[in-house]
Amino acid sequence: MKLKTLVASLAMLGAISNANAFFLYPGITILEDDNIERLVKGEGNTKAGILEVGDSLRGVLEFPNIKPLFGAGQLGITPELTGIFQTEIKAIFDADNNGIAEKIVWGVSSTFASAYGAGAVVAMYTGGSDLDVNACANVAACETAATDGAKWALAGFADADDEWVSYSSVLNWGLVAGTGPTTKVATVNYALSILENNTGYLLKEQDIGAIECLTLFTCAGDGKTGLVGSGDVLGGFGLTNGYGARSDIDARLSVVPEPASIALLGLGLAGLGFSARRRQK
Repeated sequence: MKLKTLVASLAMLGAISNANAFFLYPGITILEDDNIERLVKGEGNTKAGILEVGDSLRGVLEFPNIKPLFGAGQLGITPELTGIFQTEIKAIFDADNNGIAEKIVWGVSSTFASAYGAGAVVAMYTGGSDLDVNACANVAACETAATDGAKWALAGFADADDEWVSYSSVLNWGLVAGTGPTTKVATVNYALSILENNTGYLLKEQDIGAIECLTLFTCAGDGKTGLVGSGDVLGGFGLTNGYGARSDIDARLSVVPEPASIALLGLGLAGLGFSARRRQK
């Protein structure tokens, strides 16, 4: 058995992954996210352009690349993976009242949950028409392109460890919208449950991380949840489609390796070992 055996096995591995929407690395997989978001004022809130408890941020997102947590490798996602999200402000902590909140706690929006189910804050789709968050024409067009594929997964609040928080957040949304696209206006961290899994892969809960539990999250349960993400909210200068900010956030999933894939890969590696031993003899 020669190197072509391994090549054939890897080809079969690719065929198995093609039965799913696209390939996910076994173990911790990183999804790279680009999105745009807009402010939705809460009912009765009167501070135009200023973030208040009860306001929401609603946006569309696309995941251009996927990579493993450890080791080399990065793949473009084909067909595309897109989504829509909405989170509502539950608490704002601005101790020095300087317009930059030390911490904002976000949670479920009743508007989004009524459309996607209890606890939902993010819905992801694959295989739809092309979404370019930097070029979609208006809110309606952006949301249509983000949600016209097959539902891939749904994430939200269903566990004691689920949280969505932001730090050093600029509260003046008008200022955010006029800030340059590379300037950070907040940092975001979330830990969410997978409420619906249509990925074709078995996903499992992952450790949030000891440092994250000490510095970012309260980790009120066992310190495990399904989808963990972190990144920056950036200024929205130049956006003309109704959105006021950009975000660059990476999310991680824990993917259980498929038994058939492991067997095929093992077969190929075993073949290489057998071939090497035969040459030595």
